[in-house]
Amino acid sequence: MEGMSFEPVTLGWRGEDYVIPAKDVLSLVAVIEDQLAGPSGLPAVVVLTNKPGPTHARLARAFGAALRFAGAKVTDEEIYLSIQSDIVEGGADALMTIQGTIMALLAIVSPPAALRLRGGAKKKTEKKSAPKKE
Repeated sequence: MEGMSFEPVTLGWRGEDYVIPAKDVLSLVAVIEDQLAGPSGLPAVVVLTNKPGPTHARLARAFGAALRFAGAKVTDEEIYLSIQSDIVEGGADALMTIQGTIMALLAIVSPPAALRLRGGAKKKTEKKSAPKKE
């Protein structure tokens, strides 16, 4: 793991991009974890990657916290109602929006997990012993 470091993160909301410098990403991870963990106390990566996933309210709060951390003027309510509006309008767009939000948060809290889910990281292979010659 030597030499690994966080990268700057860019979040989009309503056509605007907001950038979190790499040096501030770990602080943002703590903020996101506080919003997603709830009474379970589970790490954010577990909440984001396991079924049933975060509730829409927790997802809105976590994404809102991340956007505000980056300087956006947005409320959790705006984000939550945006998610609900997408759902009511139906179609694949709603699922894509929710999935995109989950992936954006996952990319912040666990860049290696997000990379693996996107198919960019190869799984470590176990060393197999050569078959014994008889």
